[in-house]
Amino acid sequence: MKRMTRRQTLVGASAAAAAGTGLMPRRATAAGELTVWWTQGFYKAENDAVIAWMADWEKRNNTKVNLTIMNGPDVITKLIAGMQVGDVPDVVHTVTGDRFLVPRAAWNDQLEDVSDVVDSQKAEFTETALLSARLYNVKQKKYSYYGVPTKGSSLMNSVWLPLLQEVGFAATDMPGTQDKFYDFFQTVQDKLRSKGKRIFGLGYSMAAKEADAGNLFHQFLVSYGGVGIVTPDGKLNIDDPAVRKAAITSLERLTTPFKKGYVPPGAINWGDVDNNNAFFAKQIVMTPNATISIAAAQMDKPDLYYKEIITRGVPLGNDGKPVASVLAIAPTIIPKGSKNVDGAKAMLRDFIQPANLNAYLKETRARYLPVMASIVKTDPYWTDPKDPHRQVAVDMGLTQPTVPWWMSYNPAYSAVLSEQVWPQAEANITQRNMNPEQATDEAAKRIKQLFEQYQK
Repeated sequence: MKRMTRRQTLVGASAAAAAGTGLMPRRATAAGELTVWWTQGFYKAENDAVIAWMADWEKRNNTKVNLTIMNGPDVITKLIAGMQVGDVPDVVHTVTGDRFLVPRAAWNDQLEDVSDVVDSQKAEFTETALLSARLYNVKQKKYSYYGVPTKGSSLMNSVWLPLLQEVGFAATDMPGTQDKFYDFFQTVQDKLRSKGKRIFGLGYSMAAKEADAGNLFHQFLVSYGGVGIVTPDGKLNIDDPAVRKAAITSLERLTTPFKKGYVPPGAINWGDVDNNNAFFAKQIVMTPNATISIAAAQMDKPDLYYKEIITRGVPLGNDGKPVASVLAIAPTIIPKGSKNVDGAKAMLRDFIQPANLNAYLKETRARYLPVMASIVKTDPYWTDPKDPHRQVAVDMGLTQPTVPWWMSYNPAYSAVLSEQVWPQAEANITQRNMNPEQATDEAAKRIKQLFEQYQK
């Protein structure tokens, strides 16, 4: 199996970008050969897991696999460029593709229908996983499955217990409801500053790029009552008073701590890895994160994993009632133009067999959740009471209520995310002196324009 390192991949992507649309089409692959692109993991075990699985499948099926592992934004950028010139791989696993690419590619008839692959395990997939993969193709005038659900994630909160203890708090002192939970860390910062420690209480990602800022805003939106921003029939509902109020409140609650100095100034430029790095450097007391990657990366350091890093899920609403988690489902897709569709489907059917999918996710240190409830029910690994992180993620993503991202209802919302409309609204407040009402109205105006472009 041939694979490229991250450095080699980035060099290739840079050369392609320099050439504009002058990408040279890849030679047709030989029969029985597959080209696979896979999103790079946060730590080595994630990459090792897919490399090992692909090598085993290659050997078992006598099919050469050309595996390229690259970072998430590059997967999407390179695939879009490839689609434009008809040079695409056979299989693509894109962690954020469910938000930034796949719904619009399905709309534009740029993906293979993988219903037969999904149907092979349809009874196993969770409802949210199936909703996320069932998308509308405007050219074919139909809904179908254009992605194979592979793994899930919802917002987690990582906290340094030693920093709480340094100012006299215990883990049990963290409140359980939305506003009180996040306000608590402002109090922690104040106490740390009084001891001469320049540490920030809140590690909010606020950059208008990549995924983390959007993940955080949209979970806040749901927590404040804005889950109905797009209805299941695909209609934009942003003028609904409850939705507008939720958007305004979310923007106010995210930007006010930043303006008051409780969030690092550099957070307006953070990429998806930067809040993790700030956390490990103990520049912040806590950070919301899309997975349990922060804890999982320290699994080989027992004191950190079991004693110092705390994982908390989505707080209860301010009314004390549970809040649904926005559950992202990372898809694996077959672009139209694949030179080995049958081989690609055979690989995916094998990959999503519950035993195989479970083994892969465990090898990645369970950063992501299974998309099949039976995996959690039959393997005690996922609910091990001795593990302080994994069971929290399982509870949020598989036990408690979840909702799909709204591009499952209308691909226009994928365009909203790609344009970073809501993080731009945050920037309008923190950098351009708008108030939350003005920023909400500006965002709503642009969202309405984007929805006009996606009419069935």
